[in-house]
Amino acid sequence: MGDKIDLKNNISIVCDINQKVINLKKQIEGNFLKLGAYLKEIKEKRLYMDLSYNTFEEYIAQPELSLNRRTVYSIIGVYEDFVCNQSHIEVEEIKEIGYAKLDRIRQFKQSDNFEEWIYKAKTLSLSDLGLEIKEAKGISENLSSTKSEDKITMEITCPFCGRKFDYLVKDKS
Repeated sequence: MGDKIDLKNNISIVCDINQKVINLKKQIEGNFLKLGAYLKEIKEKRLYMDLSYNTFEEYIAQPELSLNRRTVYSIIGVYEDFVCNQSHIEVEEIKEIGYAKLDRIRQFKQSDNFEEWIYKAKTLSLSDLGLEIKEAKGISENLSSTKSEDKITMEITCPFCGRKFDYLVKDKS
C-alpha cells in the first residue's frame, strides 16, 4: 500500500511541476510581447541614440542584450501584427500560441483562411506547423539524390523561388 501512496504523491508532484512549466511559458510569451513593445518604441523613436548608439542594430548587439537581429525583428513584427494592429486574437491567446508560431503564420495574415492558420498554430507543434506552411507554399522536401556513373549529385529545390539545381556531392573521377 505504501507504493501506491508514493506513486500518487509522485504523480501529484509531476503534475505540479508541469503546471509550473506551463505557467512560466505563458509568462515568457507575455514578456516577448512586452519586449516587442519596448524594442519597437526604442527603434521608432530612435531612443538608442540617447544611449550613444548610432544604429538600432548597434543597440541590440550591446553585450547586455546580445540579441539576434532576425529575432528582434520577428518579436517586433509579432507585436505589431497581433497587438498593435488590433488583431481579433486576445492577448492571452497570443501568449498560448507563442511568438515563434505567430511569427511563422504572419505571412498568411492577409489571406482568407487566416483563422485556419490560427487554429493550426494553436494545435500543432512548431515543426508540424512548419510542414503545413511548406505544403501551403508548394515546397516539397528539398533534397533528392541523383547518381550518374562518374558523379553523385543532389537535386536541391530553393524553398523561396522553387528553382531546382544540381549540387555536386562527390566526383568519382
